[in-house]
Amino acid sequence: MKDMPAVLLLCGFSGSGKTETGKILAEQIGYEFVDTDKVVEDHFGKTIPEIFMQLGEGKFRFAESDVVRMAAKQSKIVIALGGGTMGDEHAVAYLKSCGHLIYLKVSPETVYERLQDSDMRPMLKALSGTKGDEKEAAMSRIKSLLETRTPFYLEADDTIDTDSKTPTEVAEEIRDSLSRDG
Repeated sequence: MKDMPAVLLLCGFSGSGKTETGKILAEQIGYEFVDTDKVVEDHFGKTIPEIFMQLGEGKFRFAESDVVRMAAKQSKIVIALGGGTMGDEHAVAYLKSCGHLIYLKVSPETVYERLQDSDMRPMLKALSGTKGDEKEAAMSRIKSLLETRTPFYLEADDTIDTDSKTPTEVAEEIRDSLSRDG
């Protein structure tokens, strides 16, 4: 196997499998693993929804960028980024300068399926309404956010489709791709 990049960054929408895939990939290649969302939660002693509600998205994004900056100074590390980390061209350029950026692509339908029972995704909260239109509202929100974020995600060095794949399969695909690319 050829040399792996020292820093691997996994980006993609909520529900794409960044955390689970990142843990498995890090273990497979002997790297450390950092989940930026988890570190920010631990720092504030609050869940991400609580941080968004009480402190605002700006405070969350600022803390998130600090975590990325500190983690990317390490070597042999896999970093799972939050779904909205790549919110603009400056963020994309910075992240690409930190290491090898891998986009875990996921369809809106798969996002909904994976996250429909989660209350931990503040950007995906369905608009209030009757049970019948919760799915429609959630799908609309997912599609809207994906439409906004996808151009930035596509700036990544590699893209891996995660629909219909387990985190282990995605980690193996990343590892195989990186060993080919060297």
